[in-house]
Amino acid sequence: MAHDQYVDKDDLKTYIGISGSGQDNNIDNAINAASRQIDKVCGRYFYQDSTANAKTFTPVSNIYLEVPDISTTTGLIVKTDTTDDGSYDKTLTINTDFILRPTNPKLIADAGGTSYFEPYGEIRILNTRSSERFDPSIINNVQVTAKFGFSRVPDAIKQATLIQALRLFKRKDTPFNVFGNDETGTIELFNKMDPDAKELLKGYRRQNLVGNVL
Repeated sequence: MAHDQYVDKDDLKTYIGISGSGQDNNIDNAINAASRQIDKVCGRYFYQDSTANAKTFTPVSNIYLEVPDISTTTGLIVKTDTTDDGSYDKTLTINTDFILRPTNPKLIADAGGTSYFEPYGEIRILNTRSSERFDPSIINNVQVTAKFGFSRVPDAIKQATLIQALRLFKRKDTPFNVFGNDETGTIELFNKMDPDAKELLKGYRRQNLVGNVL
């Protein structure tokens, strides 16, 4: 399974009730498409970046910054550009200069002796402890290097992917977007996200971030 697919090929085969490898390309295409549809609906992705990468932000406050999902504190680096020259000359220290929020993220799963939690979405300056501040007057004032995304795919996202991937896989059997016949009648298929899949995605949709990210 590719790291950005939310279910395994064999899981979808079991869900559909097929075996063998004759439909593997169609299965993969359906999983990929369903996974990306879920990303679009939710405004976020549910896999973890394989390596830490840097994103820059223009804050709207001097003490807090909304960020895309930070999956882990491992490899996290937060820097500010204090001279407006793009040098990111000041490195902030977690639990000294800032904390990540939520402070008690929800548990996603316990697997193999490891606990997986929902990601962090905000950096907040500890203004009673630290003199460091974000500067909203400087464009791209903050640079955050992290593994973004989710540390583990939530069960609800997996189930939504199975439902939507099955829908997309079956689409090949309904080229005109309808199924049935003259005797039984025809039913038009939904063109967008399956309603049951959409219901599973409630609570995982993220609003647009405050501030700019590049």
